[in-house]
Amino acid sequence: MGKKILSIEIGLHTTKVCEVEAGKKNPHVSNCITFDTPDNIVEDGYILDKELMAQTLRSNLAKAKMNSKDVNITIVSTKIANREVVIPSMPESKIQAMIDTSASEYFPLDVSEYTISYSILDKINTKEEKKIKLLLLAAPNNLIKNIYAFAEIAGLKLNAIDYIGNSVYQILKKQVGSRVNVSVQINEQTTLVNVIENEKLALQRTIPYGAMNVVSAVLDNSIFGKTNTRDAMQLLMQENIINARLDMGGEVNRAVPMASDDYDRVMRELRGREDVTNTIQYIMNNVNRVLDYFMSRNSDKRINAIYLTGVGAKFKGIEVLFTNETGYDVKKIDNLFSVSFAKGLVSEGEQADYLTAIGASIAPIGFVPEDIRGVKSNAGNNGHIAVVAFVGVVIVAVLMCAYAGVRYGVLKSKNDSLLAERDEKSYILAVYENHYNAKNAYGYTHYMYNLTSGRNYQLTMMFEELQKIIPSNMRVTALTSDKSTMTITCEAKPDKKAIASFINALESLPNIVTANVLSIVEKVDEDEKIDQQVFTVICQYQSFDALTEEKVTLQDEIDENLRLETEEANAEVEENKEVQTDN
Repeated sequence: MGKKILSIEIGLHTTKVCEVEAGKKNPHVSNCITFDTPDNIVEDGYILDKELMAQTLRSNLAKAKMNSKDVNITIVSTKIANREVVIPSMPESKIQAMIDTSASEYFPLDVSEYTISYSILDKINTKEEKKIKLLLLAAPNNLIKNIYAFAEIAGLKLNAIDYIGNSVYQILKKQVGSRVNVSVQINEQTTLVNVIENEKLALQRTIPYGAMNVVSAVLDNSIFGKTNTRDAMQLLMQENIINARLDMGGEVNRAVPMASDDYDRVMRELRGREDVTNTIQYIMNNVNRVLDYFMSRNSDKRINAIYLTGVGAKFKGIEVLFTNETGYDVKKIDNLFSVSFAKGLVSEGEQADYLTAIGASIAPIGFVPEDIRGVKSNAGNNGHIAVVAFVGVVIVAVLMCAYAGVRYGVLKSKNDSLLAERDEKSYILAVYENHYNAKNAYGYTHYMYNLTSGRNYQLTMMFEELQKIIPSNMRVTALTSDKSTMTITCEAKPDKKAIASFINALESLPNIVTANVLSIVEKVDEDEKIDQQVFTVICQYQSFDALTEEKVTLQDEIDENLRLETEEANAEVEENKEVQTDN
């Protein structure tokens, strides 16, 4: 039996701890607990009050009789950057040194402020070449040191720090099976998208938007009557307040008469559901963008299914929404096939709650600051100096006898050629990054702009159209409008044919989908003859897209900026070529 460790995920609102054997591909969980994280103690992965968090952790571990002092901790933070890169094949012992040397080429940031680590995604072995595909991750030094300091205060021995993207992948690569599958983990503040092909990570993206945005929409809407995060979460998990589609067209429950006491409550509830559903739009837009990006580069492949996990996957109705908006088969992950739990430890359907914490125990990234890594390296090197010296002498002797000069010349020439080619095309990365960021900004602007605009901006035009079509024997006594419906109350002489013609004329207006009469009230004169008819019409607007209908040219501006940046980069390349030619 292997050494048991504690594998920990410290979340914004909850902390999960699993007692598990370290390094097992099919872990066995002997104990696990979930407890509330103290309020306002975690911010984007940083533990702000390490003393309080350490005291809370120790207390809960003692209650659960979890005595191990060895821990792995996985981080959830938007400040961790990642890149997929391909490097020449080399011994694994040399990879970290190569990454440290070339880090500035992979990350456009001050690498001295970051701890760089990696995970091997794939080894490519063909007749022509041998390469290694890596997932590189860069975490701020102060974030890594924050976790080390917390572990020390808590009296724990920190074995490894993992990143949530790697923790999740270690479990899901066996969970989703063969072919191309996508996992969407909706966490508290972020959403993690993994494209996994035959147990290998093909693409990973982090969306800075998560379940707490949906919870905030519930708290902000008085119709739901929730005042704290816990109650709002319970409502989302128990009641189906998420619509089946992002655009439901402002459906009105016509079973409730407009004049009834319930009408206003029903309409406010419908608007509330719409607001809650709309908060998921930014997540959905970015998920679709990641899928489009993958398919554009792998047109010969087909996505088999999307698997939902994370706290957001527990929201009732979100599975149907994802199915309708992505067009793929969408499934929730409740149980973990590659993980065993002690009998009676967790109830059916709750195993996936511990997915991230368990994954951190299998093959963690292992962020280690350079100063700590140097101490460990020196301690190990002192015992091996003689062996290293002997091996070095043997290698030198062999190289001297194997046409070293000729081979070196060939390799140096090839290396110079590759470096020159790389430098010529280095502008591509900047162009891609600008394009990706611009598309994200455009999608968010589109979403925000739609929230600030609507059919009410076109009321003046609507009044003019009404004046043209309303019969002379009718007059409008009341008119109300919101972003999806317009309600008109009219008085008319007794003439139902005229009313029918008016309704048909309303439905012919360009922005009206349907017009329905809710009720007709007949008024009689002194002779008990029908003198007037009062009727109410509800008109359903067409779905509104501000950027399209108001002809905002943000996309054109983005495209123009990208074109100019590309031209500048190409001009710089041509100028460098001319300088090299002159030299």
